[in-house]
Amino acid sequence: MVLFAALLLGAGCTTSKNWRELLVDKLPIGVVYSDIEFVAVHDGYVASIADSDAGLGTWHSKWRLKQLPLGRPGRFRLSAEIHEDGRAGGWRVRWCIEQQRVKDLGKSIDYVEDDWSDDGQDAERELLFGERLSRRLRVAKTPADRS
Repeated sequence: MVLFAALLLGAGCTTSKNWRELLVDKLPIGVVYSDIEFVAVHDGYVASIADSDAGLGTWHSKWRLKQLPLGRPGRFRLSAEIHEDGRAGGWRVRWCIEQQRVKDLGKSIDYVEDDWSDDGQDAERELLFGERLSRRLRVAKTPADRS
């Protein structure tokens, strides 16, 4: 019964994400996690304490608002994860920056949570975050460069 409920919940929460990633040498996971948090906080993200867990290697920010064209409200958030990479003997750090917007112009000023809809990812912010993170972790190459 629990497995069935987990499958139902998982099916409702699936959104396809295009994760960016870095391979990191074997450092203590706490060091890698604190470097992710350092870069994220210095980029203006605020940690979502309820969704982040250093022990599991997951860091999520709260939504940040931004103004889109035509006066539409938009928002974005950073998600980062640390996974053990057995082949390389280190860590695989991956992240993405999701975007949402209010599509209905009539609700641009007075919107509620149900008015938000997915708007892809912010590739430029992802690239900048990755560059800062790779410098912080002193990573020379991305997985694509190591082949």
